[in-house]
Amino acid sequence: MIEYKNLEDEQLVKSLKKGNLHSYDTLFRKYSKKLLYFALGYINTKEDAEGLVQEVFMIIWRNHKQLEEQQSFSSYLFTITYNAIRKHYRKKGREKKLLDLFLSDYDESDLKTVSQLEYKELTDRLEEIIETFSERRKEVFKLSRQEHYTNQEIAEKLYISKKTVENHITDSLKILREKLNISLFFLVCMNFF
Repeated sequence: MIEYKNLEDEQLVKSLKKGNLHSYDTLFRKYSKKLLYFALGYINTKEDAEGLVQEVFMIIWRNHKQLEEQQSFSSYLFTITYNAIRKHYRKKGREKKLLDLFLSDYDESDLKTVSQLEYKELTDRLEEIIETFSERRKEVFKLSRQEHYTNQEIAEKLYISKKTVENHITDSLKILREKLNISLFFLVCMNFF
């Protein structure tokens, strides 16, 4: 049996190009912590940095057939990570611009004086959308957003991985973004979560 952990990067990449999951796993184990510490140098939260590292390795898997065996895998990996960090900040910048644009249309008193009727309509619509979620996604979302559990606490409570929790929350917010107009979505994020 091949000892993948003893292989050089070039051999692992050659094997990975053929779709070998053992090579992929070995490269992940070898570099994921290094990439996490690198990402933490630029990104403030550990959860965001961990998600970014996962994203980088998903990119590696999606493009495994195009990897260059002679190219330094380490350099390639850190380049992808750096580009993912830049993309992360561009996305954050766009979200901030959208939020600033939304907030410029309302002053603080407007946000605090949403009528009871509007509030009820909004919460009804929100509940209607949440009810379309699978039972597990609904449970994760409510624990996170309504009961304010951390992702780790939810994972432990439901006996699932923290990454699964993060995926459920990301997918839930994506659905809400799609089904609520942008103003209502930001209002939901600011007032209810």
